Amino acid sequence: MGLYAARELSMRDHDVVVIESGGLPLDSFAPESYASVGKPHEGIRLGRARNLGGTSNLWGGQLVEFQPADFEGRAWIPDSQWPVSYDEMSAYHQRTYENLGIPRELHEDKEIWLGVKGSKPDFEEGLELFLTRWLKIPSFSVAYAKEIQMRKNLGVLLNHTVVGFTAESGTITAVEAVDGVGMKRQIEGACFILAAGTIESCRLLLHAASKPGGECPWRHNTNIGAYFQDHLTGRVASVEVLDRHRFFNTFSTIIWTGHKFQPKIRLTNQTLKRSRILNIHAMMSFESSISENLVYLKQFLKAALYSREISGITDLIKNLEACGKHLIPLMWKYVVDNRVFVPSTSKISLNIQSEQTPVRESRISIEPASTDATGLPKVILDWRVGSDDIGSIREFTILCDRALRAAGLAKLDVSSGLVKLEPHFASTLHDNYHHTGGARMATTPNDGVVDCHLKVFGTTNLYVAGAATFRTTSNANTTFTALTFVTRLIDHLTAKAKVR
Repeated sequence: MGLYAARELSMRDHDVVVIESGGLPLDSFAPESYASVGKPHEGIRLGRARNLGGTSNLWGGQLVEFQPADFEGRAWIPDSQWPVSYDEMSAYHQRTYENLGIPRELHEDKEIWLGVKGSKPDFEEGLELFLTRWLKIPSFSVAYAKEIQMRKNLGVLLNHTVVGFTAESGTITAVEAVDGVGMKRQIEGACFILAAGTIESCRLLLHAASKPGGECPWRHNTNIGAYFQDHLTGRVASVEVLDRHRFFNTFSTIIWTGHKFQPKIRLTNQTLKRSRILNIHAMMSFESSISENLVYLKQFLKAALYSREISGITDLIKNLEACGKHLIPLMWKYVVDNRVFVPSTSKISLNIQSEQTPVRESRISIEPASTDATGLPKVILDWRVGSDDIGSIREFTILCDRALRAAGLAKLDVSSGLVKLEPHFASTLHDNYHHTGGARMATTPNDGVVDCHLKVFGTTNLYVAGAATFRTTSNANTTFTALTFVTRLIDHLTAKAKVR
């Protein structure tokens, strides 16, 4: 998020410095710097990176748009309306796609379906098939490496952790950063964008507000850290295929013009507006004896093509041997059918990714008495989930079963724990590393932390970029919408201020 913003600003002739707490190698946060005390949350440990490019180095690169109903709000979800409309944000979709290397002709699903074998089925039960897009190079530090080196107005300061702010009458004049040996320095600027990820952004805002003395414009804002959300994800049913040819042409991952697209099922926008179901999407999961071998080969090819780092030739040979009898159909499927090969013996499951009802008590807080080497306090995550969320997942899964049967594609054997709404079923669903909320946008500081342009209430020049500012999570991976807001923010900043 930070590198994307920096690149866009530098391209408009602004001088930019990216302050990164880590270095170039992939690194994680020290275990003593965080704790999870609510519903178990693996993402606080595995879903964050501390190095140039941040979590884009862990991210798969999947791009998914939010739907209009997400912004419009739903009456049965309190305070779910965003202070910005879908139409206003969708106007930035095309430019964001193009900034990320997705050409204009690939922005619409219908163009993809016209280009490949197979047809998009029309589902009943208020559901629709849609495609997600995947970046070729998910890591922004890799994708922007040459530009970082070439652009004289784009600087990177590694191994410096921002620990505080200096403010005068609501204007941030500098940030305080600590380097790897404990030395502190003040870094001045005209405008500051906090793009440290949901958990670390909230940690820093809370820490600044807790320090006695000095001016902190958001000191009394009790919304900081509140309404933390993530997607609930997991297996909800096993799948029995009724028409193998049509099924695999519908749900196998598509490769078209060198780009990757994944078919998924979601509620239509009209259904979301009239029903009381959370926004959920479903995807087919294919497991076979060679699944791990195929994953290894994909990662090896990515490293060879994009990172130019080739190692582990022995492992490559072993995985090629394991996939031996499948190599010809694998290549045939890729070249002729524009699909990723799925062995016929694969076990197929339906997995869901569900929005959760925003809960104020689900929050990020800090423990000031316990600090790390930089002086930042330990961050505490108390993730909570709404009591009725599993009921929404059951209703959505039943709709999927009806729609797949009606289309003659498949039928589902839905988990009995979900059908009966047994309490233990909730424990089978886990987080999906999509940290959201904690600095949500609003019209006033009584209801949020930033305004519709992502500016922290009480300040004139401090902005928060990322999913921390979201009011709800939709069914979609959060990165594309967060980047769309950054695209809009850059327009806002460059139109507002000419100072470099």
